Amino acid sequence: MPVHRKPWLLATAVLLATHALVTVEGVPAPGRSPSRRDSSLTIQDPVSSFDDFGFNPSALEEEEGLSEINLQEHQDQLRKWFLDQEAQPKHTPFEPQLQSTVDGPNSTLHLWYRQSAKSIKEEGFLIGNGKAQVLIGGGINVERLVFNEESCWSGGPNEYKEYRGGNVPDDEVDHKQEALQAIRKALSAKANIPNNPAPAMVKEILGTYEGFGQQQPFGEVLVEELHPFETVQNYKRELDLSQGIVKVSFTANDVDYTREHFCSYPDAVCVMRIQGSEPKSVNIKVSIATNHIGEFTNVHNRLNFRGHLESNNMTIEAMVAVKAEGAYGVSLSNYRQVVAMNFDTVTLYYTFGTGWTSGGYPNFADVDPHDRLTSVVDKALAAWYNDQYLKHIKDHNDLFSGFSLDLGQSPLNLATDELFKAVNGRKPPTDETATYFDALLVQYGRYLLIASSRPGSLPMNGQSVWSSDQVDIQTRYKMNIELQMNYWLAESTNLGETVTPLIDFMEQLLVPRGQDTASQLHSARGWTTHTYSNIWAHTGPTSLANSSYFPAAAAWLCQHAWDRYLYSQDYYYLRDHAYKLMKGAAQFWIDTLVESHIDGTFVSSPAFSPERGPVTEGTALDQQLIHQLFQSTLDAITVVGERDKAFVQNLTTIFANLSTGLQVGNWGQLQEWKVDLDQPRDVHYYLAPLYALYPGHQIFDQDAAAKETFLKASRNTLIERGAGINGDIDLGWAKVWRAALWARLGDGARAYELLQLFRKKHVSQTNLLSFEDQTGLLGYGAALIELLVQSPKPGQVDILPDADGVPKRWLSQGSVVDYKIREGHKVSVYWSERKVQSVEVVAGAKAGPVAFRIGTKGDREAKVLLKGSTKEAVASVEGDMVTFTLAKGQAYVIQLT
Repeated sequence: MPVHRKPWLLATAVLLATHALVTVEGVPAPGRSPSRRDSSLTIQDPVSSFDDFGFNPSALEEEEGLSEINLQEHQDQLRKWFLDQEAQPKHTPFEPQLQSTVDGPNSTLHLWYRQSAKSIKEEGFLIGNGKAQVLIGGGINVERLVFNEESCWSGGPNEYKEYRGGNVPDDEVDHKQEALQAIRKALSAKANIPNNPAPAMVKEILGTYEGFGQQQPFGEVLVEELHPFETVQNYKRELDLSQGIVKVSFTANDVDYTREHFCSYPDAVCVMRIQGSEPKSVNIKVSIATNHIGEFTNVHNRLNFRGHLESNNMTIEAMVAVKAEGAYGVSLSNYRQVVAMNFDTVTLYYTFGTGWTSGGYPNFADVDPHDRLTSVVDKALAAWYNDQYLKHIKDHNDLFSGFSLDLGQSPLNLATDELFKAVNGRKPPTDETATYFDALLVQYGRYLLIASSRPGSLPMNGQSVWSSDQVDIQTRYKMNIELQMNYWLAESTNLGETVTPLIDFMEQLLVPRGQDTASQLHSARGWTTHTYSNIWAHTGPTSLANSSYFPAAAAWLCQHAWDRYLYSQDYYYLRDHAYKLMKGAAQFWIDTLVESHIDGTFVSSPAFSPERGPVTEGTALDQQLIHQLFQSTLDAITVVGERDKAFVQNLTTIFANLSTGLQVGNWGQLQEWKVDLDQPRDVHYYLAPLYALYPGHQIFDQDAAAKETFLKASRNTLIERGAGINGDIDLGWAKVWRAALWARLGDGARAYELLQLFRKKHVSQTNLLSFEDQTGLLGYGAALIELLVQSPKPGQVDILPDADGVPKRWLSQGSVVDYKIREGHKVSVYWSERKVQSVEVVAGAKAGPVAFRIGTKGDREAKVLLKGSTKEAVASVEGDMVTFTLAKGQAYVIQLT
C-alpha cells in the first residue's frame, strides 16, 4: 500500500467511512475459519486512537480537507488489505534472503547469530523475569514472541474434585497407616522386600497421579511487517547475558532497523522496541495467537486475550499494548490486531497471567488476573522507555555481575551456532573453542537461573515452562535431585536471591499439605513431602512404585533453606523462615524413625533408594539426609534458641544414635543400603550413597582416618556405577553429578571427561537449551567451578585441588572472582602459568577461622596481608594449608612468592 504524504488524512477518511469496534464477543480460537464479521474492516475508537498516538483530528486545517484523497479508493485498499491479511495462514514462514557477514561481540557473555531462528525451540533466545518466559526467534518479516507463564497448569482441585495432593480421604487414613505398619513389621523380620514388580503391600502405601496436571503452553505475540522485505543485509541477533537484553539488527531498503527485547522483573512486563534509522520506517501489524478458546478484544490499541484452560477452567489472560512514536504515523486496529504505519518507533508492552495464586491453598479459587495485568500495562505505558530499559539492566546486572569466571579464553569471532558445531562436531574441538564454550555455559546457566527464579515466582523446574508449541514431556517438580540441582549453582556464584522462590514454595505449599501427609500416612507430627510436586501442593506419593515414595525429600530441601542462612548470615531469615521449616521436618523424623533390627541404630522405615532396588530399612540416602538435617537443626538452635526443651532433648538423643548412612561394603564400596546388597559393575544413573560427598559434606566432617576410608569407598562406587547411562536411559544430570563427585575426589581429569560427555550428548540445540533436561546445564556450571575452587565443608576452601587434571589452557592465566562460601565470605582466585598467584578474601558478617588449601602452593612462601596494606595478618601455614581468622567486613590477600 502506498505511503501518503499526509497519512492522518487517510486515517480520518477511513474513520469517517467505517465503524468503530470496542469489543467482540464469541471470538473463534486461532485456526478456526473466521466469519464474515471477523474479516470486516474496523478502526477502533477514533478519538482515543488518535490521542494514543499524539494526533488530534479536530486540529485539521480546513484547506487540507478530504478532497486531497480519494476516499472510496483508499477505503477499498484498506479493506482489501485487511481481508488479505485474514486470509493468510498463521505463522507464514516467509523470511527474506539474508546477506550477513557481521562480526559479533567477542565475549563469553553473549549468544549471537547471523540468521533468524528456523526452529524457535532449538534456536530461539530465552528471556524471562521469573514468572514469565519468552522465546524470541529474531524473525524479520514475522517475529514470534512465544510466551509462557509458570502457573499455566492443568490439574488441581478444579479439575479433579477429589484432589488432595496425593493424600487420602479421612475414611482411608487408618487403612494407609495400617499398610505402612505392615511393611515396617515385615522389614523388622527380614532384610528387604523385593520391589520389582512392587508387591501388594508396597502398592498399598502408594498414591495417585489424578489431578496432578502439567504445564500448558500459553500463546504468542506476532509482529509482522506490512511490507515484507525481500533482502536484508547485516543481520545479527544477540543475547547479552550480563544485561538480559536481546537485540536484533539488520539493514533493509537502506534503513537500519533495531529491535530490543527484555522481560523486566522490577516492572513485571515484557518489552519489544522497534526502531528505524529513518522517519516513518516502521510499519507493522501486531496480534496475539493462542490455541486456547476465549475472547479477543482491543481497546485503545491494547490487545487482549482472555480465556480459560479447558481442563480446570482456570482464567488465563494476555495483554499487549502498542505504543508508537512519530509525527506522521497512523494506527489502525480491529479486535484481533493493531496496525502501525509510518512510525519512527513502536514499543510493545506485553504481560500475561492466570487465576492461580500460591495463597489460594488448598482450594485454589480462581483469582481474576485482569486488574493486576491492566495495572502493569498502565504503568508501563506511562513511563519513559529509557528509564524502563536502564532499570531492567541494573536489576539484572546487579545479580549477574556478582560472580565472574576467566578460563583464559581468547576472543572468538564465531557465532554461537558455529561455536556449537565446532565443539560438538565430528572432529574434537580445539582447546580454544572448548575453553570458550565452557566459560559460556557456566554463565549461561546463571543467566537462566536469573530469568526463571526470582522472588515472588515459583521455583525453577527446568522443563516445560520454556517449551514453545506443545507440551511433550511430564512437567513436575522432581525432588529426589532435579529441583535441588537447579540451585546448586546459586549460592556459590552469588545468586542467593534466586533461591527465595524455593523457600517460598516450601512454606506456602509443601508445608501445609505436607503436614497432612505426615499425619495421615505416617501418623507423625511435622511435615514431609515425597518425590513429585506441582503448583497444587502435591506432597503424597504418586503411583510410581520405584520413585514416588521418598519422605526424605523434605530433609534435602531443608538443606537449601539452611544454606541460604549460612551464605547470607541473615539471623531474621533463619528465625522466621528456615528454622521453622527445619524443625517441622526434623519433628517428622523424630516420630517415624525406628530402631534397626540389625544394629539398634535409628533408621527410616520403609526406605526406597531412589529409582532402584528393594524396600528396606535405612537406605544410605535417607540416613545421610536425616543426619544432615538433625545436625543443621541443632546448629540452628544455637543461633535462634528453642523454648521447646522436649524437642531439643528428643532431637539430641536420637541424633546420638542415628545411623549415619556411611558404611563400607564387602568389595570396598560405599553401601547404598544398610544391608550389603551392592554388586560390582551395577551400572545405574543414580548415585544415592554419594550424597554425603556432594552436594553434602558429611564425609568431610569425619576425622582424618574415617574421611580417607569413605573417600576411597566413594571412588570405588563411582567407578562401578558407570557414566550415567542405563540402556535407553541417558540423563544429562547424572553425568554432571558424577563430574562434581570426581572433582570432590580430586580427580580433575575424570571430572572434565564427564563434562565433555555432557556437552556432546546433552547440549544438543544451538540455543543451548534443553526442554527435557535443563537441570543438567544448571548443574554443569556448579561442577565445573568445583574443579577450580570448592568448599567441601564449612570453614574450608580448596583451590585448584587437581591442577594437573584440568585442561591446560584454563590455567595459563585466569581467575574466579567472588566465589561465595557458607560463612558468607567472598573468595577470588587469580592464577597464571598453572599456579595460584594470589587469593583475595572479603569477609562477610561472620568472623571466624577459615582454612585455604592451595593445591599449587608447592614450596612457595605464603603470607596473608590486609588488602591495601603491607600489614600481615596472623596466619598458620602448614604444607599447602593456610589458615587465619577473618574479621567481619575485612578484606585480605594471600600472596604466594
